[in-house]
Formats: sequence, C-alpha cells, structure tokens
Amino acid sequence: MKRLKTTEELITYTVSPHLELIGNRECVVEGLKGIVEYHPDKIKIDLGKYCVSFLGDGLYINSFTHEGATVEGTILSVSFEGNA
Repeated sequence: MKRLKTTEELITYTVSPHLELIGNRECVVEGLKGIVEYHPDKIKIDLGKYCVSFLGDGLYINSFTHEGATVEGTILSVSFEGNA
C-alpha cells in the first residue's frame, strides 16, 4: 500500500523554488527568500539552499510578492550557486 505524504512533506514540496524561463526576456521565480543583488546587468536572488543569478541588459523586477518575482529584460545567462 502506498504511504500518504505528511503535511510537513507537502508544505516542503509546495514551497520549493520554481523557475519558469520564457524566452530570454522573462523569468518567473517562485519560492524566493529575498533579493541579494539588484543592478540593470545583474540580479541575484536567494532561494534558500542556493542563489540564482541573472546576467543581462536592462534587467529589472517587474513584480514582487511574498510568493515570488518576475525578472524581465534581456537575460543572457542564468547561474546557480550554493549558500554556505
């Protein structure tokens, strides 16, 4: 018989970071913890266990809520690094 997930397992699953890249002009980021760096050529976002950095031109955050953010502009690269 299959074991049902506990409430804690479901909460952990639902708040896991999720990125949706739409071409090279927009990225929807869900599950963020905060903004680490914010410049027109680089935006770095804290996702808990790791950070994601966007490099490009004319980058900005179009929307920001407690659930996530939308990075827009010309995205040239996306990179991940662990948090110590």
